[in-house]
Amino acid sequence: MNDGEVQISTQSNLGVILVLFILLVIVTKVFYFRPDEDGETSINSTLTFEIYNGSTFASPAYRLRFYTRTGQIPLPSRYIYPFFSEFITFQFDGYEQKVATITYRVYDDYDRSTPPVILGEITFQLEGVPGFGLIRVLRNTSPVRALVFPPNRVAVHPPAEYRQ
Repeated sequence: MNDGEVQISTQSNLGVILVLFILLVIVTKVFYFRPDEDGETSINSTLTFEIYNGSTFASPAYRLRFYTRTGQIPLPSRYIYPFFSEFITFQFDGYEQKVATITYRVYDDYDRSTPPVILGEITFQLEGVPGFGLIRVLRNTSPVRALVFPPNRVAVHPPAEYRQ
């Protein structure tokens, strides 16, 4: 009789240990956050913003030249010519919020003097969390007007009196 009780007790202890080990593995996989082999986090995403130069050759054509930036955004192209866009991408590693600003100097696209005459500056603020972004105009001292298309696109156009 004692042998039967010892055998049942040993098997039930082994079963409990096996169940606890399986639960430990599951909990570790669910709650443990670690970088992958490249040092990147396993929860990452991107968010893209577009700045479109909508000036045309029939109206005053403006050239936007990158001037300054703040925040963690990649270095943009030097110029945004008429009919072209600049795409700026935020890289997220987790669920943090990112904020950046980018300033462009505005020139007449036909002005080929050295240095060209600066018509003004336009500064955009880009904000984002994974899955949602917002772009807005912080300051505009140039003759262009910026039209924001929520949530993350802006188009730069000549003033209304030049529009056809």
